[in-house]
Amino acid sequence: MKMFKKLLFALFLFPLFTLAQSNYKPGLIVTLKGDTVHGFVDYKEWENNPGSINFKSSASASAQQYTPNEIKYFQVDQLEYYKAYNGKISTDATNLSHLSTGKDTSFKTAAVFLKLEQDGKHIALYSYADDLKKRYFIVEKTNNEPFELIYRTYNNLDQTYINVIETKYKGQLIYLSSKYDSNTDDIKKKIENSSYDQSLIDVVNKINHNTARPASAKKKSSISFYAGLHSGKTSITPPDYDGNIAYKNVSAGSSYLPGVLLGINVYTNPEVGRLVFRGEIGFSPSSVKTSFSTPFGSTYGSDARSYFTVDQYTLSLSPQVLYNIYNSNSFKFYLECGVSANFSKYSDEKLYNGLYNTTTYGYTPFSTKWISIPLSAGITLKNRVGIFATYTPPVTISDDGNYTYSSIRFGVSYTFGRK
Repeated sequence: MKMFKKLLFALFLFPLFTLAQSNYKPGLIVTLKGDTVHGFVDYKEWENNPGSINFKSSASASAQQYTPNEIKYFQVDQLEYYKAYNGKISTDATNLSHLSTGKDTSFKTAAVFLKLEQDGKHIALYSYADDLKKRYFIVEKTNNEPFELIYRTYNNLDQTYINVIETKYKGQLIYLSSKYDSNTDDIKKKIENSSYDQSLIDVVNKINHNTARPASAKKKSSISFYAGLHSGKTSITPPDYDGNIAYKNVSAGSSYLPGVLLGINVYTNPEVGRLVFRGEIGFSPSSVKTSFSTPFGSTYGSDARSYFTVDQYTLSLSPQVLYNIYNSNSFKFYLECGVSANFSKYSDEKLYNGLYNTTTYGYTPFSTKWISIPLSAGITLKNRVGIFATYTPPVTISDDGNYTYSSIRFGVSYTFGRK
């Protein structure tokens, strides 16, 4: 068991070189000459717009890397679409904790990939996100040249506690609605009430006189549910010294009763499924019997052993983060860590003193609420069946700080609603 604990900890400290694992999906690129090349794009869990992509012309071909300076366009079929852009990009901060004092009109010129948010007859909406902020761009079909929709916020020069918000993008959209005969009272109201976010998609659809297909049509759900069973060794360890008496030959009590769990998975990107946030509820019973040599027994020439027994029933609520180090549709290997809020009830708690042949009930003030940090590693087969091991490091579960809980459990789970 000690070796298992060391191995589990080592896995959590394992270098994240596996972040480079590939996830190729059908797609295409358009070269600078305008040629369309079908193949496979390495689809990542991009938080910001990618600076480059890896592309294979066939499943067996070697991967080639492309930047916005080397291709005009790429897409991951039915998932995401990107257009290369080389031009001005605003660099003023919009995060309220980093606002400039006075208007900041700074920009940079860069080659980037713009993500298609919504397409249509007259205009298309794109976005570009980096570590600074997210920006929206419009492309008119008449010239195919992107321009940024301008949104600024900054602190007033004279009174820095006053926040100024400029919504120039609304004027830009009203101009476009007039240009494409969409300037009705309804769309004016929609533009005036719009925020600088995904609500711009509805505005673009109105200007295009239709509801064009979504730019991204993800098929997989962003959530799934799972249930599981687990069993293993649960230990409650008494102290060598409880503040008054030094015990000898202390032996932890162990239980092997099974437990159950139910949970929900929330995927940051359902099509990749590498990073998952979990919420889990579990129930675990245990019945333990600890033992130790009776204090002062040697003084009276006795080798009698004393015993402490207790039954524990624990309901656990656990927010967790799961990361699939190896991630494919047929096989995944993951590490998981979280915090568990535990609510326990105790029964049949008694201390038998072998020296005096007496039994004391309610001897230890056990905690009914306690926190633990479970660490897990496991595999998932076909996005359905999970096999896992969970180690809970020792944690105090008595109000006097003397008794500790730890466990090593193995289990299986089944995920519903995930293909």
